[in-house]
Amino acid sequence: MNEYVFEVRLRAIVRVRASDEGVARKVVPSVLGAPGSVEINLANENNVGQGLRATVTAVDFVQENGPRLLKDDVARP
Repeated sequence: MNEYVFEVRLRAIVRVRASDEGVARKVVPSVLGAPGSVEINLANENNVGQGLRATVTAVDFVQENGPRLLKDDVARP
């Protein structure tokens, strides 16, 4: 089988409940990591179930910029 490598730009919206925005920003990168072998195996099993003859071997995400605040629910006096 041949191996192909693709680059796909992603946009993620991550909702975080935290004591303040600074703390919330620090935890965002923790959910942007690549999926583990369990998630990749599940995706491959699903692909086989759909009759697709392809196997995902790895996924890496690169964070190109820091989190940008879209909305906050902080009560203001």
